[in-house]
Amino acid sequence: MATHFARGILTEGRLVSARISSACHSEARKLPEHRRTRFLASRALLAELLFMLYGTSELPNIITQPEGRPVFANPDLPRFSIAYTGNIIGVALTTEGDCGLDMELQRATRGIHGANPHDDYPLSSNEKLWVRNQNDPIEARAQLITLRQSIRKLCGCASDDASMLQLLPGSGRLRATQATLVEALSDAEDVLIWSIAVTPAIERMKIWEFDSQQGWRSLPDVPERANEPAARLMRLTSLPAEKAYTLS
Repeated sequence: MATHFARGILTEGRLVSARISSACHSEARKLPEHRRTRFLASRALLAELLFMLYGTSELPNIITQPEGRPVFANPDLPRFSIAYTGNIIGVALTTEGDCGLDMELQRATRGIHGANPHDDYPLSSNEKLWVRNQNDPIEARAQLITLRQSIRKLCGCASDDASMLQLLPGSGRLRATQATLVEALSDAEDVLIWSIAVTPAIERMKIWEFDSQQGWRSLPDVPERANEPAARLMRLTSLPAEKAYTLS
């Protein structure tokens, strides 16, 4: 089992692919121009990732679930999750199980004149205490929010309900009522904060960057990131069932 996280920059000519199907292009033409550009870029990134991993020559048919999530029409194909922030497109794909991806730009978390756009996000008292004890509370808060959002996307939750999702960052644990086994991984890079949630487990993870002109580039993997002097990598795993029950 493996999890892949690929990303690219939304710049003209940098995220295009000849592997996008005609049906996908037809769907894109129905969208407003700004959404069309992001839509095609995300499908290009997904198509190229599938080609790199499996040799798939054309992006398979994608359908939209009732909650708005895109999935492959063929249930035997891997599950994926798409995220956008600023001019960055991200795609997570897991060879087994399911996944959710969320991303945030570092500068977007700072706001204007010191205002933090995440101040009103409903974190639990435990999470708020953990945030206050970190060296960079603004970044720590943003990292918890991306973790929560990635788990929400994995579980298909429409809103962030504290009773359905509890994070215990101090102990590296979480409790999600919509999924028994979840592993979530997040990193705060200089530009990007990202989080990937996977069920049942992430196991091996590869991080990639794609550019249509330069091709694929492998980015530092999880062990390498964890060993950095200023590592900000976070990993949360589900509580055992009996302990999760006592939290409810």
